[in-house]
Amino acid sequence: MPSASGKRLALSLGPHGAQLALRAGLWRPRYRLLESLVWEAQASDSQRGLALDALLLRHTVAGATLEVLVADVWAPSASVQPPVNGATLEDLQTAVALRLRAVTDATTGWETASEPRVSGRFVASALRSGLLDVLRKQCQRHGLHLVSVQPLFAAVWNHWHSALASGQWLGICSAGVLTLCVAPKLHMEQLRRLDFAAQDAENPRWPVDAAQREGLRLGLPVPATLALCGAVPLPWRDTMQAVSSARHAASVVYLGPVGDAPSLWGLRT
Repeated sequence: MPSASGKRLALSLGPHGAQLALRAGLWRPRYRLLESLVWEAQASDSQRGLALDALLLRHTVAGATLEVLVADVWAPSASVQPPVNGATLEDLQTAVALRLRAVTDATTGWETASEPRVSGRFVASALRSGLLDVLRKQCQRHGLHLVSVQPLFAAVWNHWHSALASGQWLGICSAGVLTLCVAPKLHMEQLRRLDFAAQDAENPRWPVDAAQREGLRLGLPVPATLALCGAVPLPWRDTMQAVSSARHAASVVYLGPVGDAPSLWGLRT
């Protein structure tokens, strides 16, 4: 079997398909799309496993490393409040389990990951166990070294957060969902997932009004700036200057299109 030792591959997974890319470079990675595949949103894990098996067979992958990005619907994230007087790791793990249970509406079938701390809120993520089993099985079958499995949200946050200033919130738009990342001291403290309808996408004030409502709900001041990225509706972008000049409104800036795996990798598909 030909060896791909030394190669670094990246795989993105979502409800509608997958994309395999070759990564080059360390500090400023570049990606080259190898292949995309499509599957039905209702496909089972075993069907997706077969599709991934066929995809990997068409490429020389044995010995390569693999980093995986998973769509947020399969790897939801949530902010976790440490329990009062709960200073042990077990206390924090219980808080994580309870918070993610509310997000996933399930008590089993998920694996969790977090970096808990007792000094304040922190972010935890969950990943469907069935999907993780598929990834492990295919990596073992094809001789791949699985080095990371990351929610897409976390990758987008890592890409953009260094561009934020104190007091800014990051808004990630994707498929009718605005995820507000509240980081008043440049540390992620709150995540708010807001669905928006077609009429909301036509309203240039909607993201500002949404941020103001969430700030009131969380007991936080209105953000100085709302920085939007991803699939931001054109009416929000075209009228940002007008919205920004509105009295008492946060200013709004558009960071760029990076909000999904292809754009994160600099690919066009």
